[in-house]
Amino acid sequence: MLIVAAGLHAQGYLGSKACAVCHGEIAQNYATTAMAQAGGRVADLHLPDGQVIAQTAKVTYSVTWNAGKPQLQFRKKMADGTAVEGSKTLSYYIGSGAHARGFIFEEQGQAFQSPIAYYGAARGWDVAPGYENEKSIFLGRKVEPACLACHTSATKAVASGLFEEGAVSCERCHGPGEQHVNLVRSGKPLTTLAIVNPRKLGAERRDSVCAQCHLTGETRVVKAGRSETTFRPGDLLGEHVVPFVWANPDKAEFKVVGHFEGLWQSKCKRVSGDKLSCLTCHNPHITVSASEKNAYYRTKCLTCHAQAPCKLSVEARNLKGDSCIACHMQQRPSTDGQHTAFTDHSIRRSADEEPAGRHSRQLTAFWKSSATGRDYALAYADEAWQTGDAASFKEAREKLLAVWPDVPGDAAVASQLAYTDDLAGEPDKAEALYQQALKVDPENLLALTNLGIHFARNGQIDQAVELWRKALALNPGLPAPGLNLARGLLRQGHKMEALETVRRVLSLNPDSEAALDMQRELLK
Repeated sequence: MLIVAAGLHAQGYLGSKACAVCHGEIAQNYATTAMAQAGGRVADLHLPDGQVIAQTAKVTYSVTWNAGKPQLQFRKKMADGTAVEGSKTLSYYIGSGAHARGFIFEEQGQAFQSPIAYYGAARGWDVAPGYENEKSIFLGRKVEPACLACHTSATKAVASGLFEEGAVSCERCHGPGEQHVNLVRSGKPLTTLAIVNPRKLGAERRDSVCAQCHLTGETRVVKAGRSETTFRPGDLLGEHVVPFVWANPDKAEFKVVGHFEGLWQSKCKRVSGDKLSCLTCHNPHITVSASEKNAYYRTKCLTCHAQAPCKLSVEARNLKGDSCIACHMQQRPSTDGQHTAFTDHSIRRSADEEPAGRHSRQLTAFWKSSATGRDYALAYADEAWQTGDAASFKEAREKLLAVWPDVPGDAAVASQLAYTDDLAGEPDKAEALYQQALKVDPENLLALTNLGIHFARNGQIDQAVELWRKALALNPGLPAPGLNLARGLLRQGHKMEALETVRRVLSLNPDSEAALDMQRELLK
């Protein structure tokens, strides 16, 4: 399967075309916005061919746009003089093109990210964000449901496509429309519209609508029994996922998805409180043209600052188009968006002003009321995975041990604690915890992969192979479970199946030395 989601209509969602019947002008205007163009099928695009040399991985990527079926090609010369090369057909795009577009290809029943992206006519093709330091041809970065959920709408698990709409649909912000449409069509007097208007929600619920995609923070922890896609407009985001941020953010870190966090750091937000939100300045239904931008946003600023006029001279202001944002919300390069600059929403008093530097590595929940000790422990575990630092894993382990007695049936906590047990040299404890995790969540990838290793070390090859089969089916892009499975199959005497498994690994990790060596041995 591609992406698991309940049926579109079973959830009460009808799609944006149903909204356009009555709200035609709004729908027409919205169609021009970046959110309405946030994702789709590559057959709807035509981009120039291009070539990218990824210096770190020492691989040449190229894209040829043939008849609406663009081919991603790769070639790398190996140390022994042989060449590794191949191609993938790009099927979908992610991103409106205002800054960049990433691409998706499908293989082995899963969706994977392209290692190169398109950054517009001025910059062309280059390495995709997150691949800058990749040392190999890594084609196995699986597209997570959370990524699709913020660039498309109604992800699904059928062969006809990954999603119903290649856009952020009306219902992503207004909730399921079926009941609303049925009420309006009934002709009866309306006592309720049965639709969400974010402006009429309480502050945190209103802000949650935007935060579902625009507040990533340092990490997001999914609540037990929920997922990144269970949020519905009108809910509190913290009932589904808990975004964590640094208590004292680093002034050097500015992220693509940091707009929400930046606004909350601003003096404007601290003074205005709940009165100031994303909707104060942004109308999500329209695109403000470049010629209107300065005047449009200056008017928004003056709703609060009319009594404190700008201290610059008229001449100095006119040099910048009499623009408030030119001085107070400048474009800054992001640390997680290759070749791109985004608007800084921290609303600085001057362009040279910097927010306070980080004084600690303390994570805090953005909305503290939504976070439990379990959520904090998992946030620190995720941070440890990102850094790979032994001290971070030790800190995460302490927090996981502290909460484990309160959440003994929590698969996420069990698997993360098991991993830290492995690191601490306590394999028996780790094995027991991995088994507990799989009883609750049979698709826990960490537990499947690592419990298989424990079984193999104990001589339980059949059990190990069964677990690694499941792990590889869940994510064919990860080489470890695939290579482990091949070794296990070989020990069972299944040489041809082992070879086929190695080839599956090489399909998404074509220059893996370990996989290439194993393939050579199996072909002898």
